[in-house]
Amino acid sequence: MDILDNEIFRNDYEKMKSISLNPINHTAVNAYEHSELVQKRVNELAEQNDCTLEEKEILSNLARVHDIGKISGTANPAKSVEMLTQYGIVDDKFVNLVKYHDTNLPWFIAVQKGQAPSDKAWRKLTSTINMKLLCIFMVADRIDCPGSWKANEALIWFLNEAIKKQWLNEPIIVDNEFIEEI
Repeated sequence: MDILDNEIFRNDYEKMKSISLNPINHTAVNAYEHSELVQKRVNELAEQNDCTLEEKEILSNLARVHDIGKISGTANPAKSVEMLTQYGIVDDKFVNLVKYHDTNLPWFIAVQKGQAPSDKAWRKLTSTINMKLLCIFMVADRIDCPGSWKANEALIWFLNEAIKKQWLNEPIIVDNEFIEEI
């Protein structure tokens, strides 16, 4: 199902046009434009990574809902998760992708403080979400960031850890290149 078929979501999604983004972190003017850019990019990456039709649908919907909580005045992913039920989205695998779509940043900050996520934390993450889809999405979510996804230290750290510790069961492809250690 395409999330845009849901009228309640569609009305909320339109509100994202009024949510401006920090130009230091985004070239997109507003949250709606950002989400549409992410959706286009995630579709490209899904093709490159031979994602199934179901995975493509998940990624496409994720691109549109991941920041929906911003219409309530917060960038906290928990607000986006909270809003999913009003759109009829209750599938745990999808909800967890929304919940953890920005995990790379808090985990990277924890590493900088000497509090790296444990293997137990990684196992919990990998048991609740599809790591391939999460990593593809994280790359796509940086489509409008100055310097591209490769300039995002938190994302690079996360991808390197996922690859090095073999939490990512298969390599992902970005722009027709396998992502190995970056």
